[in-house]
Amino acid sequence: MRVASAAEFRERAGRLLLADEVRHSIPLGVLTTLERDPGRYREHHLWVADAGGAATACALITPPFRLLVAGSARGFDALVAAIRADCSQVPGVTGFVPEVEEFAARWSGATGDSTRVRMALRMYSTSAVARAQVAAGAMREARDSDRPLMREWAGAFAAETGVPEGPEELVRSIDARVGHDPGIVLWEVEGVPVTLAGATVSSPGIARVGPVYTPPEHRRRGYATSLVAAWTSELLRRGARRCALFTDLANPTSNSIYQAVGYRPVGDAAVIDFH
Repeated sequence: MRVASAAEFRERAGRLLLADEVRHSIPLGVLTTLERDPGRYREHHLWVADAGGAATACALITPPFRLLVAGSARGFDALVAAIRADCSQVPGVTGFVPEVEEFAARWSGATGDSTRVRMALRMYSTSAVARAQVAAGAMREARDSDRPLMREWAGAFAAETGVPEGPEELVRSIDARVGHDPGIVLWEVEGVPVTLAGATVSSPGIARVGPVYTPPEHRRRGYATSLVAAWTSELLRRGARRCALFTDLANPTSNSIYQAVGYRPVGDAAVIDFH
């Protein structure tokens, strides 16, 4: 059924999501943003499927981003029906395997849409940073004067990786985090920024790192590894119990560097498009 507000969504689906805070860090993070910064997204829609008074599955969407789905497949048919009644266009769905694949199959069966995996992802998490070799330079928080450079990098990152929502949304997201906690940090070498990393707090004690971007001319020097290690340590020092991040399974470099600083696999996820 459709849920009217973020507060009601948390009341009805919060226990389901908090049962696995790490795997559900994206929907929890979006929910927290809706509560704390209602104007961040142009619009949002929320749904919960119940059985015996308890949520079995839930979904939310903040267009133009794809649908986020969590929970048991036994609630997916009810979600599909409710979403179809409320939204004329749903570009796709993001979630963990195998749940996201099951939801996509139910959606395809109900709508006749075809599905295509746009991106295969792996989530990693850690509660401690392993000792890693530190590259030249140091981490610092991003400042207002860094905004033009970060917008440029965000556009390049989106173009290079094929971020599903496009460069405009990524630029907007990064720009909005400057000056906020946890915000955006840079690795700087002799006064020159060489790598960027962001983070969001999805629920009390869980921080999700990303995006992480190094321009081509600064790669293969250990800057991203050093920044992720330093940023993760700082987030844990500030009170995070665990840090998590996603990698593109098509990028072996990112999957190796994060493990080098202590991150370990949690599970696989996928971005699936509807056509």
